[in-house]
Amino acid sequence: MYAEYSPPALLAPYIDAYWTVSTTGPATTRILPDLCADFIFNLDDESVKAVGTMTTFHDAHASASSRLLGIRFKPAGMAAFAGMPMQLLTDQHLQGDDLSLPLVRQLQEAVARGGNRFQAISHCLLKALPDQPARMQAAIHSIQSSHGNISPVILAAQVNMSPRNFERTFLHQVGTSAKTFSRIVRCLSAKHALQHQPGSNLLELAIRYGYHDHAHLTREFRHITGEAPSEYLSFLYK
Repeated sequence: MYAEYSPPALLAPYIDAYWTVSTTGPATTRILPDLCADFIFNLDDESVKAVGTMTTFHDAHASASSRLLGIRFKPAGMAAFAGMPMQLLTDQHLQGDDLSLPLVRQLQEAVARGGNRFQAISHCLLKALPDQPARMQAAIHSIQSSHGNISPVILAAQVNMSPRNFERTFLHQVGTSAKTFSRIVRCLSAKHALQHQPGSNLLELAIRYGYHDHAHLTREFRHITGEAPSEYLSFLYK
């Protein structure tokens, strides 16, 4: 069973959601890139993992029943609190102890105390609230609003940075290059269109979202989601 919970308003610029999931036995779940990063707490053994920005799908395998609680940070959100280079976490699932971050230990202690865990997590994060939003938030918004069809040069100009400094800062705060981030946004936008308009012509869809042709869309879609658009459509029609 999966459930999501909204963070307090002051944390909303950085955190997409708190979430919980419980399984009752062996299970495999395909997780698609969402351009977020998570701290995931195992409520049974009190361990914690840090999951960075994903650039492709990941099949998560659970061998037994489990109870998990997660903090899903928006792009650049985790970096604002943790202050670490997010490229170190890209496509990684690292044990929290390996990060040696005081914030991780504080969150782990808050979760372990039981009671209202979301309130305890929020209290911990609010004490560490950054003075100002990450500088890349404006660039991230531009990428998302353009469905990934905007060049890094334009993005750098929008935030008054040189292209080189922009790319370095974006990689540090988000975990991917702006180009890779845009590719994933574009693919997820096309997937959303397929989901809500399953009768769409794939060639027209490809052109609409900036792909050269149907084959280009299919390659990107398969790399990021693990299946071709036609396979995804077949699943929707089941």
